[in-house]
Amino acid sequence: MEDLRRRLDEFIGLVESGRSIEAMQRFYAEDVMMFENRELSRAGREACIAFEREQLSKSGRPHLKATKRAADPQTGVSFIEWVVQFRSPSSGRPIRLEEVAVQKWSNGEIIEERFYYEGVIDQGDEDDDEGEAPAG
Repeated sequence: MEDLRRRLDEFIGLVESGRSIEAMQRFYAEDVMMFENRELSRAGREACIAFEREQLSKSGRPHLKATKRAADPQTGVSFIEWVVQFRSPSSGRPIRLEEVAVQKWSNGEIIEERFYYEGVIDQGDEDDDEGEAPAG
């Protein structure tokens, strides 16, 4: 029963420490389905990892923080509220994205992940550096 919560915590720990590729390799099922705002965006672990590598090469390593999490072991569903900070690949300006990830787990692996978000916040015009994405 506590296994899902433990695995969720391990997944979050890897992602927060900048090891998202390792988290995907370890926890995504081979045939995982990835949705962004209700649309299928990627299918299969290798496609998800390739997309992640491409994103990392464009904008560098983002700073991710899980602000909330929940897991229901009976249904195999977990939720993560993420705050993602990164630099725009085109302008270099600091950007903030808040999103919710809903994960469906089976046999200790994520078989489906859905991200829900609405736009990004350009933090480049803020007067202070609080909340600004770390450089590089």
